[in-house]
Amino acid sequence: MLIGASRMRLETVQFLRSPATGARLEAKPFTLDGNDILQGLLVDTVTGDWYRVEDGIADLTLPEYRNIDRHTAFSKRHGLDPTLSPSVPLEPHTNASKQIKFFSAYQDGYEADVVQSPFYKVLYRVTMDRWLREHVNAGTMVAEIGCGSGHQTVDIIQRANVVGVDLSEDMLLRARRRVQGGCRAGHADFLVATAENLPLGDTLFEAAAIVGALHHFSDPPAALLKLSRSLKPGGKIFLLEPHNSPVRFVFDWMMRHWPLWHEEANESPLFDASQLRTYLKAGGIVCSIRYSTFLPPHLFYFLRPSYGRILLSSTDRVLNAIPGIRQCAGVIIAEGIKAC
Repeated sequence: MLIGASRMRLETVQFLRSPATGARLEAKPFTLDGNDILQGLLVDTVTGDWYRVEDGIADLTLPEYRNIDRHTAFSKRHGLDPTLSPSVPLEPHTNASKQIKFFSAYQDGYEADVVQSPFYKVLYRVTMDRWLREHVNAGTMVAEIGCGSGHQTVDIIQRANVVGVDLSEDMLLRARRRVQGGCRAGHADFLVATAENLPLGDTLFEAAAIVGALHHFSDPPAALLKLSRSLKPGGKIFLLEPHNSPVRFVFDWMMRHWPLWHEEANESPLFDASQLRTYLKAGGIVCSIRYSTFLPPHLFYFLRPSYGRILLSSTDRVLNAIPGIRQCAGVIIAEGIKAC
């Protein structure tokens, strides 16, 4: 085994599909380490179009979102025809292009401001960790959409296998480094792709998660419909997003005076219960809604992590039980199950 090398498992290919045609993909490795692909191609079994696997990450974007410099360099290195199909790609969605540029430029800031944020560390421990304990077991195959630099992926692979999808290859390179090494129950593979053209097969995954990423997607309803199709009947889903709270102006005011992080969201970055229920119902998913974060996130920067977890979990538990008050939370969480 090549120590420290980035790899994609050959068996993961059976879960993947062409983003253009939905056809199965055939793996053509250039460099193998056991049953792991280090460099190679994934080929559309209908059209013959190929997608690169480089540093263990598969680029399954449509041509309009492809990193042309990386694609061309890879083609030249392996003697391939770099011509894209179609040769004249469509215009990319404005929001998607904006997201790619933002996370390429802000990746160091994102790591410092979000991944290492005292607030987000507490929030994910109180919310996501509980869902993982209750619904994700050894051997579960999880799709994590908008996985970014892998800060949640690390927690998932303590229990299960995960396919992490993100539109930013720069963020996925960080994710790949983050999950390498250590003794874990599961394995992570990463795909560059849009959530709206999700390159995953239908009814193959037992669970799925979108943690703070839906408000970056160009078309959230379409993305959730695609994701729901990838779930098996009885599959579980977890969403955590900014809430369209009636007191949201308080948070906005505080962020103007003490910004904790930078954001590049889509045009409608806040969600309410009705929206999420409607989006998920379209994909055959019945969900329950709960809320989190009734206090300003700034407060958690003054607390030890253990105290922050106690404060967040206790206020969430009490205030979620009070009609009217629960609508004032800053975070909305949907947990759903796909109908059998």
